[in-house]
Formats: sequence, structure tokens, C-alpha cells
Amino acid sequence: MRQYKTISVQKQEVAKIYCNGCGKLIPKDQHGNFEEVLHIQKEWGYLSKRDGEIHIIDLCQSCYEKWINTFPISPVINKNKK
Repeated sequence: MRQYKTISVQKQEVAKIYCNGCGKLIPKDQHGNFEEVLHIQKEWGYLSKRDGEIHIIDLCQSCYEKWINTFPISPVINKNKK
């Protein structure tokens, strides 16, 4: 026979997201899902000036559009086929 006990496990979940570009709080929809953002996490390697650093950036859609418009070469855009 098995006897069970209830245990609590702590976990982290994202409570708020702020855009690194404009500082805007990213809103949630009625289901608690965040509006789309560009999330970048980069761990810099040995041959960089930032060896061992991890940079995390979130950009709202508006800041993303402004940012890519500064690129001399536009991003490649593929549309998902459904």
C-alpha cells in the first residue's frame, strides 16, 4: 500500500515584461497571455569583449519595427504555411 503526502514546489513564472526599448509594460490578454515580444538571450563567448556575460532583452512590436528599420540589410521574413 502506498501512502502519499502533499508537497509544495516553488516555481518561477513571468509576472511582468517591460520593453527594453521604450520601457512600456507588455499587456496581457483576457487569458493571461502576454502580447507578442521579441525575446533575446545571448551568452557571450570567449572571443568577445563580454566573455561570460548573459544579456537578456525583450522588445515590444513597435520597438522591434523601429530597430529593424535601422538595419542596412533587412531580416529574412518567412511566413508559416498552415
